[in-house]
Amino acid sequence: MNKLFGYARVSTLDQNLDTQLDALQKVDCDEIFQDKITGISTSRPALDAMLSQLRSGDTVVVARFFRLGRSRDHLISMLGEFARKGIHFKALDLGVDSSTPGGKLVLQIFAALAEYDRESILEKTRAGQLLAKAKGKHIGRPVGLDAEKFAKVKKALDRGLSVAETVSLTGISMSSVKRYRKQILMTN
Repeated sequence: MNKLFGYARVSTLDQNLDTQLDALQKVDCDEIFQDKITGISTSRPALDAMLSQLRSGDTVVVARFFRLGRSRDHLISMLGEFARKGIHFKALDLGVDSSTPGGKLVLQIFAALAEYDRESILEKTRAGQLLAKAKGKHIGRPVGLDAEKFAKVKKALDRGLSVAETVSLTGISMSSVKRYRKQILMTN
């Protein structure tokens, strides 16, 4: 049998769950989960407990749309996961219901806007990197190799030391040791 799960969370502005709980009780939720944690927190025990119980055909109801996720992106990601698993979602404040064509449309628009936002940020980042490169600035790991570190890694390899032993002994990062070892082994 499909279940109706309610979820409520307080924010820093509204430290009282009463209005959310009242709205969720009016729609006859089978079980209501409550977190008294701000959205910034990554630890949300009640949300985790609810998510572990959800099955295809179940419905998650929130009194306020943005109470479910830590951020817009987290919320959109969670709603996408619900859709993939056949779990319905209702936000009482906006009248969004993913089991209806209109509700699906609204959620798809939100997801498209979030994707557009992510792509815009990536595009701006790439443009900034290209501009920096055109001005002769190097972005990323330094080009070439550090001759002193390379010699230390070669010496350690010649002595039969493992990557972990070389890192521990020299203080050179694991990725650099592996990169230098690969270069050494390719030239031998």
